Amino acid sequence: MALAVLEIRGWASDLIDRDDPLLIEQLQKHILPRRGVWANPDEIMVTMGAQNALYLLADLLMQGARVGLEEPGYNDARHIFGMRAREVVPLAVDGSGLCPDDALAQCDYAFITPSYQCPTTVTMPLERRETLLREARRHDVVLIEDDYDTENPALTQPIPALKSLDRDGRVIYVGSLSKSFVPGIRLGYIVAPAAVIRQARALRRFMLRHPPANNQRATALFISLGHHDALLRRVAPIFQRRAEILRDMLARHLPQARAHNSPGASSFWVEGPPGLDARKLAAIALTHGVIIEPGDVFFSTDAPSPHFRMGYTAIAEERIEEGVKLLGQLIGQAMVR
Repeated sequence: MALAVLEIRGWASDLIDRDDPLLIEQLQKHILPRRGVWANPDEIMVTMGAQNALYLLADLLMQGARVGLEEPGYNDARHIFGMRAREVVPLAVDGSGLCPDDALAQCDYAFITPSYQCPTTVTMPLERRETLLREARRHDVVLIEDDYDTENPALTQPIPALKSLDRDGRVIYVGSLSKSFVPGIRLGYIVAPAAVIRQARALRRFMLRHPPANNQRATALFISLGHHDALLRRVAPIFQRRAEILRDMLARHLPQARAHNSPGASSFWVEGPPGLDARKLAAIALTHGVIIEPGDVFFSTDAPSPHFRMGYTAIAEERIEEGVKLLGQLIGQAMVR
């Protein structure tokens, strides 16, 4: 449909610093309301995925600033902000997500993943969210919310975004279609006050002008015709079943490990027994066809970690037990002597 003659006329020209108005409309009416976020068109900008959004915000806002990042937290964000910020401050995380303590008060900006903390998958409860917003307001901290995993359809009633509670424009919201579409299409978005979006558009123009307009139009049509919602409904029971199987298999074959997965998160955060080097385990497991993500990269310190992350959305149900059983057999080979 996007390649039809009439549609081509709508996206073939140089948009300069603008986006496809149909995609902005679909984000405004169909994607953001699922997260409790309501925004005007001039408060939304399309990016080349969430990664591009974070780089733009770092370049635009963080020169010489103190930026807080969850510990453990998203490693790529740590590197992106570190290229512009004066200091990246580790912010403690507990069973309710980011702790709004004295370290937060020292920051100009703080990067947070409240819906599914990266990488622990902890969902921040409402009371903690209200406290976080109150402390951010008191200390004049701008919060950058990465809502990276909330389009996972395994959770039919996702908790609203932190941005939905924002009453004074203190939360800059970053989202992506990578989890529910495909990562290769590279479409994300920023929701922020109109003045911030104007400056972000000016900066993006110098970098890449705008994301490919044909991809924007095809995505907009896919959403507008209901295919996106249908996709989420179709795969929801599949993902729920895979999560249940992985949880059961971890309990059966890795009883010495502790695994956490909030309902709807697309991965499990696993803490192996003391003395485990998860990077060594990942290398050994890969030779047996099992893929895990070592957890040391999520920490600011460069040291071996017993933590690792396991996804389930891209593996067939019948292969999950085999892989977890192999991990259980191999874990002894990755202990630090």
